[in-house]
Amino acid sequence: MFRAEAKYRKENKKEKDLAVSERNDMFKQHHKLVSERDDLKSELERKKRLAQQAMAARGEIKHFLD
Repeated sequence: MFRAEAKYRKENKKEKDLAVSERNDMFKQHHKLVSERDDLKSELERKKRLAQQAMAARGEIKHFLD
């Protein structure tokens, strides 16, 4: 009886440790993906600003040449 309970407790502890480890890995992956998404958003905003600046510069040059 006691051996069976001890074996049961060991198996449960292994399962719990595995679940905790998997959870921590998923948290790390989630944070990595969130930071990658944020980097992509900031890169998109930067490119939009550059495009607006280029359009404004073209307009100024066109006005200067006319």
